Amino acid sequence: MSGPVSGPDGTADDRRWRDGSEDRLLEVLAGATDRSTASDELAGHVVDWPTRYHFDRARTNLLHPLGLGPGLRVLDVGAGSGVAARAAAERGASVVAVEGDARRAEAAALRCAALDVEVVHGTVADLGEAHGDFDVVLCIGVLEYAGHDPAAFLDGLVDRLAPHGTLAVAIENRFGLAYWLGVDEDHLARPWVGLEGYPAQAATPTTATVRTHGRRDLAALLDGAGLVSQRWLTPWPDYKLPTAILAEAIHDQPDAVDLVDQLVGPPLDRSRMGGGFDGDERAVLRGAVDGGLGVEMANSFLVLAARDDGSMDARCDREVLAWRFTGDRRRAHLRVRTVRDDGAGGRTIDRRPTHPGNTGPDRPENAGADGWLRIRPADGTPEPYVPGPTLEQVALQCLRDGDRRGLAEVLGLWAAIAEAAAEERDVSAADAHPYLPAGRRRVLPGDHLDLGLDNLAGAHGDGPPTFVDDEWEAVGGVDLQLVAIRACWKLASVAVHSGTRHPWPATTSVDDLAVAFCDLLPVDVGPDPLDRLLLAEAELRSVALGGDVATHVAQLRAAGRRSLRQRTVGTGPAGGLRGRLGRLRHLPVVGPPLAGLARLLRRF
Repeated sequence: MSGPVSGPDGTADDRRWRDGSEDRLLEVLAGATDRSTASDELAGHVVDWPTRYHFDRARTNLLHPLGLGPGLRVLDVGAGSGVAARAAAERGASVVAVEGDARRAEAAALRCAALDVEVVHGTVADLGEAHGDFDVVLCIGVLEYAGHDPAAFLDGLVDRLAPHGTLAVAIENRFGLAYWLGVDEDHLARPWVGLEGYPAQAATPTTATVRTHGRRDLAALLDGAGLVSQRWLTPWPDYKLPTAILAEAIHDQPDAVDLVDQLVGPPLDRSRMGGGFDGDERAVLRGAVDGGLGVEMANSFLVLAARDDGSMDARCDREVLAWRFTGDRRRAHLRVRTVRDDGAGGRTIDRRPTHPGNTGPDRPENAGADGWLRIRPADGTPEPYVPGPTLEQVALQCLRDGDRRGLAEVLGLWAAIAEAAAEERDVSAADAHPYLPAGRRRVLPGDHLDLGLDNLAGAHGDGPPTFVDDEWEAVGGVDLQLVAIRACWKLASVAVHSGTRHPWPATTSVDDLAVAFCDLLPVDVGPDPLDRLLLAEAELRSVALGGDVATHVAQLRAAGRRSLRQRTVGTGPAGGLRGRLGRLRHLPVVGPPLAGLARLLRRF
């Protein structure tokens, strides 16, 4: 059971890769009543990137391909605050967590209290023979800090692997798409330096030996360590907070370009990735996949490596093509969608809770007890994966082509599908809810709340597109007008967030673009469409994601102000300051320092 930290006394040998949040981290963990994986209580303390990294519910999505469970012995190297160690132990594994920084090791011991986790302050070399071998060794965000001899570091990890064991390495790709698009290198906080080969002038004494790897040299390092069986997975937007993890085999599917685009969406996390790229990032990724570079240009890798294929197959299901995770919802509402090759030329998809065994005040079996909004049970029953592009993908291509008439046709097809499912009804005040105001109106079935263009797949098939995501249900139905406005706003938001060029001015905000899309719809959306949508959507998000309605209103207003010219807009003064500094980056003499200050502010 996890208890006091073992290892060297004192702090002289600490590996001080700190982000400045350690004191706050310990304070939060010490006072928390629910320290479980994806804890809503811990997620409520996210206020910046460091706290997001330690408390965000998406942190352990990375572990899903590993099939961790009872009977396994897991070594978590560079365990940090114990996020992965806790997740492995909750799945029944016996865990040894090694962390080189004393403060973080203390945090890991707090997080993993009462579980089968031993926290060791030190390095793998500090483990005694009594610790034995491990079935799984986790090396998440650690190899890049291995110094001048990463091969020797990997040899030390392999020495700890049982004969059938698997090493899991998560690391940024030196040649990742984000870096080619000018995003700041994750460790040196400057663009291009990894692509340049890490010039000495770009580093500080602390970061002088930090190195990420491309696929070829990382594969060679693993081969040299005797791990010749390798399975390459690509987490998007990266391994830290992945929303999708793709297997290499998915890139060989005949419809790989559309399929990868559907699963990944925008490939950059603009909430934290500094950089000045202002183009269409989804179009760039589509081009990379079409050119056979989908794996080589992934932002980061999750590589599973073993001594033989039999050991690898026992650890990771080779039939899985992708894992797709829901967004930052409350823990009870978190889901993973698993896409599999069915062996007969088709694909299946199933939905499961990501944390079915967690304990705590917000248990998954209580999901959906929120009055007007319910989430359907996810039992893992396989369903056919509908091939072909979504209406969203078709609409985005119309925008890229400057084809307003084509966009109007797409929106008209959406409207025809919605109208066919709607009925005229009188809604009483007792039956009303945020997405179904009282009065006479056209009402869609409650499971059509998410009838967005992104959830209508098979757009190029013989029949109409198929509605593929009906997990949310609003009791009593949903107002057709509000669902139409929501579909247009979501399309506008993803277009701006992805940098999709469109025939409107680059200064057109998400809100204004959404209104323009509503004008193309053959559906009357009524007066003040965005004001009505904002209030309803804030109520929905407070149920699904947690948090208060006022905060969601502020966030939605900020998101609505974004445009292709200004794609990051904060909810307070800092957001405006970031934008002004970014626009001044081209000025002579003062431009470079202002650009550096803008990048710094983007981290807060």
